[in-house]
This record gives sequence, C-alpha cells and structure tokens, in this order.
Amino acid sequence: MNSLKELKEISKDYTVLYVEDDKNIANTLINYLSKFFKQVKYAQNGEEGLQFYNQMSFDIVITDINMPKMDGLKMSQEIKKINNNQNIIIVSAYSEIENFLTSIKIGVDGYIIKPINYQDINNLLFKTVSKIKAFKDNEELKKHEENLLAELSRDNNRLKQFTEVIDEIAAVSKIDLEGKITYVNPSYINLSEYMQEELIGKDHSFLCHPDMSKSIYQEIWEDIQTGKVWEGTLKNKSKNGNTYFVHATFIPLLDINKKINEYIKISFLTTKEEIEKREFKRKVMTNYLEFKKTNINAIERISDQDKELESLKSEHNQLLKKFEKIESKYKKANSQIDFYEKNFKEKDGQYHKIFNIQKSNLEKIGDSHKKSLMKIEKLNKIIYDLEEEHNLKAKQIVKLNGELNEQTNIILDLRDTIKNIKGL
Repeated sequence: MNSLKELKEISKDYTVLYVEDDKNIANTLINYLSKFFKQVKYAQNGEEGLQFYNQMSFDIVITDINMPKMDGLKMSQEIKKINNNQNIIIVSAYSEIENFLTSIKIGVDGYIIKPINYQDINNLLFKTVSKIKAFKDNEELKKHEENLLAELSRDNNRLKQFTEVIDEIAAVSKIDLEGKITYVNPSYINLSEYMQEELIGKDHSFLCHPDMSKSIYQEIWEDIQTGKVWEGTLKNKSKNGNTYFVHATFIPLLDINKKINEYIKISFLTTKEEIEKREFKRKVMTNYLEFKKTNINAIERISDQDKELESLKSEHNQLLKKFEKIESKYKKANSQIDFYEKNFKEKDGQYHKIFNIQKSNLEKIGDSHKKSLMKIEKLNKIIYDLEEEHNLKAKQIVKLNGELNEQTNIILDLRDTIKNIKGL
C-alpha cells in the first residue's frame, strides 16, 4: 500500500462490524475506521455482534477476543457457520497464545496485535479489502458476461429468424477472401439452375451474363475489400441459358478484431412481381444489417469482458497462490502448535511433579530451618554465657596480673635490699 489515500479509495464502499467491550479503545478505533469505510457498526460483545450480523451483511468483521456474554472467538465460529467466506480480523495480545491458536483453526484473515500499530492495521485492511474487491469484481464480471451471453443468444435467435426469412425470399451466397463461393442457399441454386457442388469454389462472378461488363465485378471486389457494402442490379445467366436480373447486396463480414473474414451476397429477383416486394425486402435487409451490427458489437463487448476477466483471473490466481502459501504456513503452524501443545502437556505434568517435590523439599527445609533457628538461639545463649564468663575471667586475670606485678615489685625490692646487705 502506497498511501492512506489509496486505502480510502479502495475501501470507501465497504462496511465493517466492529466488536469491542472496552469503549475507550472502541471509540478510538471507530473514529479511525470511519475515515476509510462507508459504515462502521459497533457492538459491545459477541452476542450483540452476532445479532447485528444476522440482521445485515458486512464486508469485514473486526473483533476483540475477551468479552462478556460471548467472546470474539465463539462469535467468529458462529459467523463462519453462516458464511464461511466472511472476512474476519482478530484483535489480540501477545500473551493470549491459546486464543491466537484457536483463531488460526477458525480460519480468520488477519490479526491486529495490541497495542495497535496503525501502519500494520493499514496494510492488513488494504490486503483484506483488495481481496474482497477482487472477489466481488469477479462475481460482477461473471454476471455481466452471463447477461451479455444471454443478450447475444437472443440476438442470434432473432438473427437466425431473419436469416430464415431471407433464405425464403432471397438468393444467398458466401464468398471467401479470394472471391470464391463457399456457400449457396436453395433459392440461389433454384435461380442459377446449377447443383451446389457445381457452384462451390467458383468465382463470385460465375453467373455474370455475357452482356454485363466485367468491370462491374472488379468494382464490387474493390469496394467490399475496403469494408464497404456494395448494392446494385446485376444481370445473370442460368445453367440452362435463362436470363434473370437480381438486386444484389455484397456485405463484408468482420471478426471480433474488426477484420474481414468473408463476404455475404444477398440477391432479390427483380421481376415485376418482385419489384412490388422491394420495399419489404429492403426493410428485411436493413433489419438484418442492424442485427448483424448488434451481433458484432455484442461479440466485441464479450471479447473486451473476456480480456478483463482474464486479467481479473490472473490477479485472482495470484491471490490464490498467496492464500495457498498462507494456508500452507497455517497448516505447518497448526502442526507445530499440536506438537508444542503435546510437549507442553507432557512438560506441564513433569513440572507439576517437580513442583510437588520441590514443595515437599521446601517444607522439609522450612522445618530444618526452624530447628536450626532454635539451635542457633540455644548456641547464641551459650555463646552469651561463655562471653560473660570470659569477661569475668578476663577481669580476674587483670586483677591477678595486678597482684602479680605488685609481688614482682616486692621481690625486686627484696633483691635490691639483699644486695645492699651483702655489700655491707
């Protein structure tokens, strides 16, 4: 997506059902979505959203997951039962892994992760609306083509009726691009008195009377090769030598590319009896040409529609390939999810066992801790008593040291006295 303008242009005709129980979040997103979509219908929970869905159709359903009365996943499942092709976008958070996995299994078209990143939601909305538009355009094109085919069928039936009328009253032949006769009707055979096989492959001037100038057929050929219709009176000669006059019209027949692929010659016998019918024949010719033109126009329109359909089919096939890749990824994701769920259950059981063991160990440790605290308390008391005793003994030692020092001084004094006596 190139711009918000592009998103607005492609989504302006589509409707959204938005389901969210948080009004603050809802008001913000409704205001944002209303800038792009034709209508945004709001529901406060899944039950109300499902009621709205049963009352009218929506192009896109955007829903939160956790809501009262009916959650978004349950509502999405019910909507998918009603219309399996409904486009649904889920609003979820990274922490809601189980809900995320369930939404994948439901077959939603996309996710909006909370908190909402508006660049991501713009890209997701553009992809979803592009998918809806391609689908609707394809359906409308099919209906239009069916109508054109029906119209063409009606025109062909009416053209067939006029052709049958012309076959009854006119001599009709077809001429290829080389000027050779490729088809003659019974009236042409009756007038010429030749058999069909004698006429097929002959030049278109084969019945020209010797009195007629050859240049007239050269003029006819030059005109019709340029796409013009030639009309005039010709003098012919039958197989048995009978002379007859016809009022002939040479008409170039075009293919869908507007290129000449053959010519048709319609001739009316110009006897006195036929002259009175000239006006009627002219009207028949006019109607024939008009319906032939209508037929060509219808073919051209169908050709244009076919080209457009092929283009849409190509886009549709590209989308299908993308969806197939996404579906393949979803299948792989589901397979991985099943694997992870199985491992999760197994590990969850192991974790419960380990937890119970740890809990039991913690209880034992707690008991041991209490006992240790009691022992520590007793030891602290003993240490305190020992410290008291130590302090008391330290005091006694200090006292003894004092007495010892006094006695030492007395002894020293006695020694000095003794020395003095000996000196005497």
